[in-house]
Amino acid sequence: MHISELTSHIRTELGKPRSYPAITLVMPTDPDYRFNEKDRILLRDLVTEAKRRLADDPGVEREARLQLRDRLLDPEVIERAADPASDGDAMVVYVAADEPVQVWRVTSPQDVRPRVEFADEFLTRYLVDAEQRSRPYLVLVLDQEMSRLYRGSVRRLTEVTEHGFPAAPQIPSPEDAVPGPIPNTAPYRGHEERVEQYLKAVDGHLGGYLDAHGPLPLFVIGGTKILSSFEGVTAHGRSVAGTLALAGMDNDSAQNLAERLRPALDDFHARQTAEAVSELGEARGQDKVADGPEQVWTAVADRRVRRLVLEESLVLAGRIVGEGRELETTPFPEPVTLPNPVPDVRPPSPGVATDIVERLVDGAVAAESEVLFVPDGTLPDSGGVAALLRY
Repeated sequence: MHISELTSHIRTELGKPRSYPAITLVMPTDPDYRFNEKDRILLRDLVTEAKRRLADDPGVEREARLQLRDRLLDPEVIERAADPASDGDAMVVYVAADEPVQVWRVTSPQDVRPRVEFADEFLTRYLVDAEQRSRPYLVLVLDQEMSRLYRGSVRRLTEVTEHGFPAAPQIPSPEDAVPGPIPNTAPYRGHEERVEQYLKAVDGHLGGYLDAHGPLPLFVIGGTKILSSFEGVTAHGRSVAGTLALAGMDNDSAQNLAERLRPALDDFHARQTAEAVSELGEARGQDKVADGPEQVWTAVADRRVRRLVLEESLVLAGRIVGEGRELETTPFPEPVTLPNPVPDVRPPSPGVATDIVERLVDGAVAAESEVLFVPDGTLPDSGGVAALLRY
């Protein structure tokens, strides 16, 4: 499955308690050549590390250990479980006794570090973090004959084929029954009402998708008249981040649409960053900002964050103390290098977590906070992370 298919329901199901250990494997992959030799070597190393930990962990029941070791923790089993139609530059694998192996493809603009995690639940924070980093958005292409919805990210634009999309009008136009073209003929009586009814149906399909996947910035493409009509009927005007007045785009390719949208997306992201920095500055005078990893960690733990703002390349490591409400940051460990290279998949030292950013993002999303990644250097006085507080 691809990260674009992640819904709140799926996230809840993945995060349910499971018999220990629920194993999460995370690794980068080649976006152009799935399971090439380099990918297979890294996957084999991760599986070997997981089996080593499985053998050494006294908390694993014998039956679960045997099933995981002999049947599920196998590179070939994981490769077969992967959807060949999904692509991405990273992969998250979930393995647990008495369950089929799940493989999720991730599209992320940042480097993904290999990991092996044992817990009593699948760790969805890697999926949530990747989803937020990919800056997801929607593109609605409006046309009187067929309207289409696309989900976009930093490197991908994919057509949605659920919740009624692609959407054709259910009521045929009487003009369609007349053979041959009718030049210079005014639309039949009731044409505008038919278009309005159709656009209301499209807006209803859009609402169904947003209910399942959460609010996302929406870019709407269509002719000038249909854009104006849609603006008058939509119940999702607050989601609209931009419009593009181009007619006849319902048959255009996803690649061409992405190219045409790039300036609008760049402008939207620049406005987002500027508005976030400005709002943080204003809120500091009202004592409604948490600055730096330690303050932000506590604010996220207390579910006080309205918007979490992080620099794109930020990495954090630290010890979580105080019943989970406090963070003691430590230097982030350097990757293992020559002369004795080994896969960097083990914790750097006991009690130190290297996935603090992923945990912050996951906690913010769980508390229905907005998450915004901004260019490096945007938050120089906040250690790369700040939070706008609800109170």
